[in-house]
Amino acid sequence: MKIRTFIATASLVASGSLMAVSGSAQAALYTTCVGDGGAVTVSNDLVVPAGKSCTLTGTKVKGTVTVEAGADLVAAGATFNGAVTVKENAYLDLTDTTVKGALTTDSAFGARLEKSSLKAVDATKGFVYAVDSTLAGNVRTEAGELYVSGSTLSGSLTGEGNQYSDVYDTTVKGALTVDGNTLGGVFCASEVYGAATYTGNADNLQIGGEGLLGSCAGASYFGGDLDITDNTANALLDNSIVRGGLTATGNNPVLVVGELARIRGAVTGETAAAGASFSRSARAAAPQDRGAALAAKADERAAAARADADAAGDSGL
Repeated sequence: MKIRTFIATASLVASGSLMAVSGSAQAALYTTCVGDGGAVTVSNDLVVPAGKSCTLTGTKVKGTVTVEAGADLVAAGATFNGAVTVKENAYLDLTDTTVKGALTTDSAFGARLEKSSLKAVDATKGFVYAVDSTLAGNVRTEAGELYVSGSTLSGSLTGEGNQYSDVYDTTVKGALTVDGNTLGGVFCASEVYGAATYTGNADNLQIGGEGLLGSCAGASYFGGDLDITDNTANALLDNSIVRGGLTATGNNPVLVVGELARIRGAVTGETAAAGASFSRSARAAAPQDRGAALAAKADERAAAARADADAAGDSGL
């Protein structure tokens, strides 16, 4: 890993060499990472320069982390004390890593979070793939792909204008919102304790049970109200307990409710029972494992990043 520290100051005085500035000048200190890094502590901010790759194993960064445009950061067993920012077409891959600040991605290639602990996540474009992770803040994704499995979220989960928002075997302690997803979404064997809303989605919505997106063996739980409204998706609600009320208005086709759905509160709007033809179609449909496809895309980018980092060399720190 080629690590270089930079100091930017408000004014510099030159007399054959670079000299110090007055104590009133504001300095910004950061470290760049290109290549492979090990179990060292970076005492300031860390930057992966545009188009470069950095791998970190057991590294601790006391400041913020920035992955510049087109760059890659692959980290395992790392700790980042500050916020993490991932820029255009950049990639972040975290395994067994703790991020104590917020994660923000803007037009990134994507972020894979596996067996990791983070706070808030705010992603615009690109994908977010979170598996077996703990997310202590709100998670919001827009205009990308969202796949969450085996995770716990202390705040809310929002998928707005995504291709899809799929949730498996996950607990959401806040609200759940899936709005305007062109390929709909899946909610399988999961729990949400705040209000849940599915609105303006297309293609297919599978909320528990067997549907056109495959089979879901486990039951789901909604601790508050569930609103499924104004969708053009083929929408199914089954094998779920809804502690609050169900609102199903403006859906075309109407929401199909399976025999294993239990709604404790009032039902508002129009629903249809799952008929034999729907059940046969669901069983015959080839499961669409979007998580596997997304993982393969992440694997390919991560492998290229590791190869680039290896070629850049190891600092031996």
